[in-house]
Amino acid sequence: MSDVTITEKPAMTLVGMHHRGPYPEMGRVYQKVAGIISEHGLWPQIQGAIGAAWDNPDLVAAADLRSFAGFHVADDFNAPEGLDLLHLQGGEHAELLHIGPYEGLRSVYGYLMGDWFPKSGRQHADAPTYEVYLNDPTTTAPADLKTLICAPLAA
Repeated sequence: MSDVTITEKPAMTLVGMHHRGPYPEMGRVYQKVAGIISEHGLWPQIQGAIGAAWDNPDLVAAADLRSFAGFHVADDFNAPEGLDLLHLQGGEHAELLHIGPYEGLRSVYGYLMGDWFPKSGRQHADAPTYEVYLNDPTTTAPADLKTLICAPLAA
């Protein structure tokens, strides 16, 4: 885990699928999204994998957790049938880099939401937190996975 930094992020558009259920199920959702992207030959338009989440798993039942398995695309991207678009707001974000298996993300979120936010005096914006996956889990050892957590900040 590295230190939290405050950065200015641009607004982004994602193409993917909404999911309701446990966050660890997102891998299956990404496989479905990737299949549709492959079927339509859209990989040249993809800029990277990003997952968004709205709920705290310590406060919301696993079956009710809301998330989005997505890929960054241009703002004018036309989603094929079966996929949705999600627009993420730009502005100030608290960022935290996690290196290691995805299973370790819950403790990183615990630190960010339970320790850093209360001590920082900053408030989380009414928008999803998102994860930028900096390398490919199909070709990267779990210990070497890099995930950038981005939590939008209220103005």
